[in-house]
Amino acid sequence: MNLEGIIDMNLAQNIKRFRKERKISQHELAEQAGINPNHLSRLETGKFYPTIPVLKKIAEVLDVPIEYLIKEGDGELPEIKIKNKSLMEKVRLIDSLDEDDQMVITKMIDTMLTKAKMKALLNENQI
Repeated sequence: MNLEGIIDMNLAQNIKRFRKERKISQHELAEQAGINPNHLSRLETGKFYPTIPVLKKIAEVLDVPIEYLIKEGDGELPEIKIKNKSLMEKVRLIDSLDEDDQMVITKMIDTMLTKAKMKALLNENQI
């Protein structure tokens, strides 16, 4: 499955911006993500759209949720107010877990959110 037609230049701009913020060269990111450096160059100019597994790997290497890569604007998410007090307490307690456990929870959340976002995008484009 390709993302072409679903994601616009936000993806290209955000990947490039996050890569530069982390001081990673195109070659290094491409190598770590398991793609050809030429493909990454074309991706950062909006001439190539990655498959979902490649996009997941790029997000993993850049250590950002996929939503940050496809989000319009600067990739910063607004402050979130959680009305469910039980959920809010659980989110707060996640910060007290060790780093490995936090990463597991983060990956689980990222996976569920990515799945929901991709379903919504695909449904929007079928109409």
